Amino acid sequence: MKKFVLLIVSVLVVLSLSSFAWGGVLDKDVVIVGTESTYPPYEFRDEDNNLMGFDIELMESIAEHAGFEIEWKDMPFDSLIPALLSKKIDIIAAGLSATPERAERVAFSTPYEISLSTFIVKEGNDSIKAIDDLEGKIVTAQLGTVQETYSKTLEGVKVKAFQKFDDCVREVALGRADATLMDKPVAKKFIKQKDFEGKVQIAFDQEITGAGKALAMNLDEEEFINAVNDALEKMLESGELEELKTKWFENE
Repeated sequence: MKKFVLLIVSVLVVLSLSSFAWGGVLDKDVVIVGTESTYPPYEFRDEDNNLMGFDIELMESIAEHAGFEIEWKDMPFDSLIPALLSKKIDIIAAGLSATPERAERVAFSTPYEISLSTFIVKEGNDSIKAIDDLEGKIVTAQLGTVQETYSKTLEGVKVKAFQKFDDCVREVALGRADATLMDKPVAKKFIKQKDFEGKVQIAFDQEITGAGKALAMNLDEEEFINAVNDALEKMLESGELEELKTKWFENE
């Protein structure tokens, strides 16, 4: 009898755990959002260490429209997709470009923004005005970004990758690198930052990918993906999305 009871209990435990494992993101009490907070104006921390930026407000608005709670998890950019795939986080909101290569591993929301990339050089350096001028030079980029991938395709260019864009820009300001590459809205922010103002300048813009920026989720989370896209559609139709873009990009 005891063995029979233990068997029944064991089966119930297994079924309970299985049901939990089969639950989707929307079945959770809190959705975990991964980001990397050194990428203004998309995401950054203010003087009180609060997360701020376009992606932060975008994700918070999506959560409100879709009816779920969120919790932010700040981590290195190159750790975001591995963390998503291992389900340590549920969605990425980090200025992520929806490239075909990434789309083989993760599901992207409807793209919400497209921007050019920009090369930053040391203040007073007017010798770098086009891609050809980078031959024989050192370029920095953030690990895991499309900018790092693109920079490595440039002939005769040595690429130094860092986990944070602050370090990429600092290398240029200190003369240890000739240029760094990032999204244009981010570049405009960095040249105005207290640590870099008057030390670096914008060199030239470069289109490096036709992929728009999007939120990333796991491929098997169809219900969650639909909920996020529905919220984005509501924001687009109401003009809320355009208001966010104006606030964080056009007024820079």
